[in-house]
Amino acid sequence: MHFSMDVTTPALLQANPREFYKKALLTDSTRTNFRQVLNIKEKTKIGSLGFGTLLHEAGCDFQGGDSELDAKEMEPCKIQIGTDICMYEVEESFLADWMTAGSNGEWMPAEFASHFYEVLGEEVSERLEILTFQGDTDGETETYLDLCDGLEKKLCAADIPVSQVIAGTTINVGNVVAEITKVYNKIPKAIRKRKSEVLWLVSTEIADLYRLAVATQSAEVYTAQLPALNFLGYTLTEAQGMSEGTMMVSLGRNFVFLADLVSDPEDLNVIDLSKTTGDKKIRVRSDFKFGVDYLNDAEWVVYGLGCAS
Repeated sequence: MHFSMDVTTPALLQANPREFYKKALLTDSTRTNFRQVLNIKEKTKIGSLGFGTLLHEAGCDFQGGDSELDAKEMEPCKIQIGTDICMYEVEESFLADWMTAGSNGEWMPAEFASHFYEVLGEEVSERLEILTFQGDTDGETETYLDLCDGLEKKLCAADIPVSQVIAGTTINVGNVVAEITKVYNKIPKAIRKRKSEVLWLVSTEIADLYRLAVATQSAEVYTAQLPALNFLGYTLTEAQGMSEGTMMVSLGRNFVFLADLVSDPEDLNVIDLSKTTGDKKIRVRSDFKFGVDYLNDAEWVVYGLGCAS
C-alpha cells in the first residue's frame, strides 16, 4: 500500500505543548531535585509523618509513643506566558530568504518556528528558576518576581530553630570554606547521616568561589577541569536562581515543587492573528500553575537569607 501526505506550513508552526512544558518547567533547573507534585489545580495538602519514642524498656505491659501525622496546605500561583512576533520583523531579518513569496501566505519559516519555541522554553525556564527562590508577592519590582513567593521568602517565615538560621557575610576565596563549614556544623543530627538524601543548595557565587578555593589548595591541576562540588561527603548543588551569598540545606523530599503542567497540555496556544484580527503577528499564550514550598521546619539550615536575627 502506498500513500502520500502533505504537511502544511501551519502544522509545522505548532510546538509540541507537552515537550514545551517539560523543557520549560522540569528540565535544566534546580526544581528537578525537588519533590514534584503535579496536576495541581488549586490548593493541596502534603502530608508528613513523625514518631515519638519508639524504644522502651521491655515489660509485660505495652508501651508506646504517639505517631504524628501532619499535613501542610500548599497553593500554586497562576501564571501566564504571553508573547508575539511581527511578520515585518521577520522579513527584515536574515530569515527573509526562507519565507514564502508574497505577503499574504504562510510567512513564518518552519526552521525559525522551531528555534523560536526552543528559545522561548529556555527563557521561561530561566525566569522560573529565579522565581523559585527570589519571588516575592509583596515586592514592587513590577516584574515576574512579584508573581509568586519563592523559597527564600517562605523559609524566612518558617519555624526553623534559631541556631540553624545563619547570618551571611561577604564571601571570598579566603573564607568560603569556613562559611560552608558553619552550615555543615548546624545540619541536624536526624539527617546528618542521610547524606544521599540531603539536598544542599548553594548560590552560583558560592559555587564558583568554592571551586577556586579547592583549586588553590589542591596539588591537582584544575585549569582543564572543574573541581567537584563536594564537601565532607555532601554534594553541593549549584542553584542559579538563588540570591548571591545564600545556601539552604534539607532532605530533598522537603523541597516541594507544585505544577499543573501535564493535565492540560493543549493550553499552549499558537495563534496566527492574520487570520483572525488581521494583525500580521504570531501570538503565543499559555496559562499554567507554578509554586514552591517546604516541609518539616526543624530539618532545615539556611544561610544568608536576610532573616537571621
